[in-house]
Amino acid sequence: MNKPKGFARTLFSYACGAFGHDVFYAALSSYLIMFITSQLFNPGQGTISESTSEKMIAIVTTALFVLRFVELIIDPMIGGVIDNTRSRIGKFKPWILFGGVIGSICIVALFTDLGGLSTANPMMYVVMFIVIFAVLDVVYSFKDIAFWGMIPALATDSSQRESVGVFARIASTLGAAAVTVSVVPIVRYFSAGHTQSGNAIGDKQGWLVFAVLVAVVSLAGGLITVFGAREQQSALRKPAEKTSILQVFRAIGRNDQLMWLAVSYGLFALGYVLCSSFLLYYFTYIYGVPEDFAIIGTINLVLGFVAVALFPPLSRLAGGRKRLFLLGVAVMIAGLAVFAAAGQSLPLILTGYIMFFFPYPIMFVCVLLMLTDSVEYGQLKTGTRSEGVTLCVRPLLDKMAGAISNGVVGFTAIWVGMTNNATVQTVAAGAGNVFKFKLIMFGLPAIMFVLSIVICLRQVRLTEEFHRQVVDKLCDKLGISRQDLTG
Repeated sequence: MNKPKGFARTLFSYACGAFGHDVFYAALSSYLIMFITSQLFNPGQGTISESTSEKMIAIVTTALFVLRFVELIIDPMIGGVIDNTRSRIGKFKPWILFGGVIGSICIVALFTDLGGLSTANPMMYVVMFIVIFAVLDVVYSFKDIAFWGMIPALATDSSQRESVGVFARIASTLGAAAVTVSVVPIVRYFSAGHTQSGNAIGDKQGWLVFAVLVAVVSLAGGLITVFGAREQQSALRKPAEKTSILQVFRAIGRNDQLMWLAVSYGLFALGYVLCSSFLLYYFTYIYGVPEDFAIIGTINLVLGFVAVALFPPLSRLAGGRKRLFLLGVAVMIAGLAVFAAAGQSLPLILTGYIMFFFPYPIMFVCVLLMLTDSVEYGQLKTGTRSEGVTLCVRPLLDKMAGAISNGVVGFTAIWVGMTNNATVQTVAAGAGNVFKFKLIMFGLPAIMFVLSIVICLRQVRLTEEFHRQVVDKLCDKLGISRQDLTG
């Protein structure tokens, strides 16, 4: 199938948006909880006691968990709102713009103590935090669902979608890696006193500068996508009647392949985010050299690019996306085992992490493209094309994984003594702290990965050949030819 007009510019613009989007997501999902547990409610920075500090961390952690779960309920409805949007710039771009602007303001506010409220009046801080985070979570959902929901609008053919997915995932991997590389140096450099050594990551001033940079990069990427990406108009994407809330949930429920893939990916995403969210804690409180955390970012930067670039040949070599997904998850399980046994050996730590991380960008593309292909499968089964609703499932699962992860990380940090002024020595002195930490960081993800493999192997049928058959049936049903699919 011929490439549509302006496809190269679309690839570049969408990739820029993906870069900024994952910069934002990495800061929100992995480092906000570190800021909360290490900087807010610190007994050394006010009249607050140690017991009150741990109590307030637990309250904020619980609030994060509850808020994100409540918001998950409305995600399908957000997808429905996006599907029903009619504007001069399409149905996705208005929400990318809206979510990008409001979200950037909110994330900066979250990486502050709100004018000293966290220690002067902790309960008032919690109330304000809940309000700001709730607003951010909703607007981020609109942007997240709209952004990734654009893929079936940017390309109809499975091979073209692969190009979009690969370019986007390379850029998003680079975005997440850039945050991992820079978070410790940025926070330390802009902190008062320019902390250069020891366990301390930095102070509130450094975290604020980090948040501002995240907000600017994320918003810039979104604007490039809005003004540069071009949606295809094809026979399959003719505007339909607006969908009701009932139709939204019916579109998800009747798409069995979407549901099974969602369960498999949800377990996989939870395992990955859980382990990843503990990485900075590991380098700070177990390994004891937080400066070396930048090595993880460098690995992500290099391997992320290489892994996604290799996706097309690896997919063909493995015999398709489904088999590649299964193989990749198996390698990640082996990586967890090596990492868990590494102890203080940096070479073994990095070997285990490479085995854990290298397949992840490839797995993401596999699932993203299979979910995108489920749009036509759902259209064939229900007679309704629901791009926003179908593609809201992956962001929903990622946010659910992030919500659970934030809760687990926050309470684990309290459980094993990794809060406020903790050091390697104080953590190691606690009975069984290191073992308990590793059990949560490595054991739980391994269980999630095994369950993901079993479900995908037994229930998921969304292969490339399966999708081609679905599109052929759709064309026959609608009385159109494949040549009509390129806008």
